Amino acid sequence: MELKNLLTVITMATVTMGAAAQDNLTAGVSADNLDKTVRPADDFYSFACGGWMKANPLPAAYSRYGSFDQLAENNNKRINAILDDLKNADYKPGTTERKLSDLYKLAIDQQRRNADGVKPLMEIINRMEKAKTVTQLFDIQLELAAYGDNEFFGAYYGTDRKNSKQNILNVWQAGITLRQKSYYIDEDPATTAIREAYKKHIVSMFKLLGFSEKAAQAKMQNIMKLETTLAKASKSPAELRDPEANYNKITREEFNRRYPNTQLDRQLKATGIDLKYIDEVVVGQPDFVAAADKLIGSLTPAEYRDYMEWGQIMDAADLLSDDIIAAKFDFFGKTMSGRKENFPLWKRATQQVEGVMGEALGKIYVEKYFPASSKKRMVTLVRNLQTALGERIKAQDWMGEETKKNALDKLYLLCKDRIPRQVGRPQPTHHRPIKIVLREHERVLALLAETKPRKNTRQTRRSRRVAHDTTDRQRIL
Repeated sequence: MELKNLLTVITMATVTMGAAAQDNLTAGVSADNLDKTVRPADDFYSFACGGWMKANPLPAAYSRYGSFDQLAENNNKRINAILDDLKNADYKPGTTERKLSDLYKLAIDQQRRNADGVKPLMEIINRMEKAKTVTQLFDIQLELAAYGDNEFFGAYYGTDRKNSKQNILNVWQAGITLRQKSYYIDEDPATTAIREAYKKHIVSMFKLLGFSEKAAQAKMQNIMKLETTLAKASKSPAELRDPEANYNKITREEFNRRYPNTQLDRQLKATGIDLKYIDEVVVGQPDFVAAADKLIGSLTPAEYRDYMEWGQIMDAADLLSDDIIAAKFDFFGKTMSGRKENFPLWKRATQQVEGVMGEALGKIYVEKYFPASSKKRMVTLVRNLQTALGERIKAQDWMGEETKKNALDKLYLLCKDRIPRQVGRPQPTHHRPIKIVLREHERVLALLAETKPRKNTRQTRRSRRVAHDTTDRQRIL
C-alpha cells in the first residue's frame, strides 16, 4: 500500500465505523451480492455484482449507486435527523445550535424561495449590468474574491508537493462550466448534442432572470466564446495526471511579469492575504495561464460582464426558486448525468447546511454517532497499520538505508499526529463570525457564513467551473 493512500483508507474506515457505531459490525464479502447463476469465466462483473444490482436497482435521483453511495445515504439520514432535532428546539441566539437551526429552516423554506424568485440574485446581477468598463467589473470581482470567487483560472492553497513542510499557492486551469475541454471542441454527434443543449440552457437561465431572448442569446455567445477559448488551452484529464508536467514553481514576482493581466497581487489582497507570505507560486499549466492572461487582456466589458453573471447564476441556482432549480437540473442532472429526478428537498437542504457549517455540524454528529470507544478502536487500527507498514518498508531490499529512514520518518509523523487527530474528531476549528438573518436568502448567508479554513490554508471556490453535481468529497465525521 502506498503511503499517500493511507489517509484515504483510514478516512473511509472511520466513516464506516462511525455509521455503524450504533449497529452490529459485520465483516467480509456478502455472498448475497454475487449472482451465482452466472459463470465467472463468462462474465465476472455480473457474477461479482449481479446480486447487488438486483437487490439495489438504480434510484431515479442517482447516475450511479454502489455500496459507498448507500453508506453516504445512511449518513445523510443521520445528519438530517440532527438538523430536524435542532430545528424543532429552542436555543439561545448566537449559539452554534441556533445558527444551524436557523440556517436549516431557511434551506427548507421553499415557499419563501418561490416567493423571492430571482430577487436575491438580482442585486449583484444589476450591479454588473450597470458597470460600463472592465475596470469597474474587476472591482466587483475583487469584492467577490473575499468569498472565494475566481474568474478564468483557479487559485488555492495546499501542501507543496515537493516540500511537504510548507503550504503554497497553486494556480490551476479552470473557468469552463462543462469541466472538460472535449465538450467544447469535439464534433462527434453525442458531444455536439450536449454542447447545443448547454447553449440552450444558458439562454433559458438568463430568460428566467428577466432578460429578453435577444439579450440572452447575445450573452450565450459571449460565454461560449470565452469558455471555448479557455477549453482549447486546457489540458485533458490524461495530461493532468502527469505530476511533473503540472508542477511549475516560480516566484510571485515572476508570475506577475509573465501574466500581468491576471493582477494576481490585487486578487490576493482582496482575499485578505498579506503578500509577504506569498513568495512562490506553483503554476499547474503555464500554457493555460498564458492563454487566460491573454484573454483577460482582450476582454470587452460585455464579455466580462456576461461571463461573471453566468458564474453567479451557477453558484446561486440551487438556492433559488423551484423553476430555477428545475432548469439547472434539467441540463446538469438529466442531460449531463442521466439522472431522472432531483434529490428531495431535505437532502439538498442538508447538503447546503453542510457546505456552510459542515465542521460545526460534524462536531454534533461525532458526539452522537462516534463515541470515544470507536475513536480509540480506530487509533489502535492506525497504530497497527503503522507497525505493519514499517516492517514492510524495512524488508524492501531495493530501498537504500537513507530512503528507508525518510520513509519511516514520514510514516511515523503521519501516524503519530495527523491521522489520529483527524479520526472522528478533527482539531477545533475557528469560525468567522456567522450571522443568520431569517429575512435574507440563504445565498446571502453563504457569503456571510464562510467557515474559516485551517491555519495557513485557504481553499478558494475554484470548483465553480470545474465540477458540478459531485459526490466525491472526503468526509471526516
